Amino acid sequence: MHYYGNETIMSLEQVLRLKPSEVRILEWVRTYEFLENSYGIDESVPYFLDIKCEVEGVLIRKNRIVDFPEYVCEAEQRFSDVEAALTVFHQWAEEILQKIDKV
Repeated sequence: MHYYGNETIMSLEQVLRLKPSEVRILEWVRTYEFLENSYGIDESVPYFLDIKCEVEGVLIRKNRIVDFPEYVCEAEQRFSDVEAALTVFHQWAEEILQKIDKV
């Protein structure tokens, strides 16, 4: 886990263990663009996620990396509470991990 300003960077595996209270405290969490493979080598992941607490609610985004550091937002949803947002955020993280495992 790393901190950059008010943003916390976590691995996809760490995000799966993220709790609503932690999201409220951290306010903004993003996943790494790299994932360690079984040989201990970092491989690029074509997606990254972020969840951010805002005045209007909780914003989650799934971003696809086009040509690092360039990316496009593929999905964006806004929720009134952290619990609902985190449920979808976890689903997206699991989907990305499943795609990576199949490669």
